[in-house]
Amino acid sequence: ANCGLPYHIGEVIEDRSKLLLQTPERLRDTLDIDVRNGVEIVAIDPAAKTVRARVVDSGEEYDESYDALGLTPGAVPFKPPVPGIDLDSVRVLRRISDMDAIKAMVDGDGDAARTGGIRHAVVIGAGYIGLEMAESLHERGVAVEVVELANQILPPLDREMTRAIEKYVQAEGVRLHLGTAATEFSRLPDGRTRVALGNGTLIETDMVMMAAGVRPDTRLAEHAGLEIGPRGGIAVDEHMRTSDPSIWAAGDAVEVRHHVLPGSWVIPLAGPANRQGRTAAESICGRDSVFPTVQGTSVVKVFDMVAGGTGASQRQLTQAGIEHSSVCTHPHGHAGYYPGTAMMSMKVLFSPSDGRVLGAQIAG
Repeated sequence: ANCGLPYHIGEVIEDRSKLLLQTPERLRDTLDIDVRNGVEIVAIDPAAKTVRARVVDSGEEYDESYDALGLTPGAVPFKPPVPGIDLDSVRVLRRISDMDAIKAMVDGDGDAARTGGIRHAVVIGAGYIGLEMAESLHERGVAVEVVELANQILPPLDREMTRAIEKYVQAEGVRLHLGTAATEFSRLPDGRTRVALGNGTLIETDMVMMAAGVRPDTRLAEHAGLEIGPRGGIAVDEHMRTSDPSIWAAGDAVEVRHHVLPGSWVIPLAGPANRQGRTAAESICGRDSVFPTVQGTSVVKVFDMVAGGTGASQRQLTQAGIEHSSVCTHPHGHAGYYPGTAMMSMKVLFSPSDGRVLGAQIAG
């Protein structure tokens, strides 16, 4: 359950096993699927219809043949090419092992035990994962500073929708550095890490959490000669079939059509990935299933506030040259005289010619 990884670090989800939604044994017993953990596919031979597999622990390699191949390699965290990016204190959160390592640092296990766990962290990126990590670390008593290249947090949303959340995050004690980027990471004599920002700020910290976005993992596809789309993802048709008629692809590694915006887009979200995987599987099995478009619906909780959006943002519509108008309202969750409500900010973007809804955002 990748979306739950930050919340185990923050100990909101205390039981680690709750994050393991499936096991190889259960998939074998219920669906007769042969799942091989710890096995990496290192190459595809489309002509021979084989993949080269490597057992990670032993290094043993073998070939496996296929009639149909499904590629779902996902995305890899973006690590900017800055000095010090490979320091042990600079972490990413993609899988369970990443979560375990970060939580051990926060808990004070291993090397961190000398100081009783980390006391300060810098989060690079103020998107959904970055803010969830900032919240989780803050809840563990860690002082957190967030660095974001854009001049706002939550870049997928329009600027006016994020201002209240920015003030709220700062009021919780999280320091924000907006409109700047990390330019260097260096190890200090005491073992801590110095983070240099483009605006000249220097921050001394115990851990850096990289959450600066993801990139499609297309290495296997490129080596196999599959077509790559204009935005860097694997090109697929509406059946999720790649340029090779025997290979399908789905998930964060592919480009798909947006419901509102022109062209193909990389939209790394769990909901669309799930539906794409089902479409690919049904297509492999001979059904005429299609995956039409993606709205890009997403939502995030930041402390006691929530923000979400669907469709296109005003910035995206402007960049695409799509004529649009917007309406903003600020209602309360329920009648103001009844306790427990708070103001929400809501924005709807629509076509002025026919009223077609192009996007919507909400925060509160």
